[in-house]
Formats: sequence, structure tokens, C-alpha cells
Amino acid sequence: MENMGLPLQVFILGLLTVFMVLLVVVATGKGIIWAVNRFFPPATPPAKKGPGKSGSTDRKHLAAIAAAVQATTEGRGKVVNIRKT
Repeated sequence: MENMGLPLQVFILGLLTVFMVLLVVVATGKGIIWAVNRFFPPATPPAKKGPGKSGSTDRKHLAAIAAAVQATTEGRGKVVNIRKT
């Protein structure tokens, strides 16, 4: 039992070393997060296209399609979605 002094010291030194390395990793991560949030603007998400938005369809084409649907269905039809196939 007298020979346990050195292994115990090495064990405690190893635990302290691991603890210090983890502290450095956490501090570095927090520093990087702070710097990115401080100096770079947040990214804006792309605009979502809703059901009423046409995307790349021209307004004249939309008007022509809506008029054709109105004439064909005698006013009972409604253009809900236009898809290119």
C-alpha cells in the first residue's frame, strides 16, 4: 500500500489535465460563437413562394389563363395553382 503515492499523483494530474483541456475547448467554442454573432450578420432565409405567388410566370400569361378559365367555366372556375409540366 505504500507504493500507491506516485500512481495516485499521476492519476490526479491526468484528471486535472483533461479538465483543463476541456475548459480550453469550451472557452474557444464560446469565443468563436461570440465572434461570429458579433461580426457577421445573420443570414436571411429565402422568400417562400406562397400559393398566390407566380414565381417566373408573367402577369400577362396569368391574366390570359385566368380569362380562359373564366370563359370556359362560365365564371364558376377559379385558378388556384399554375404548374409547368
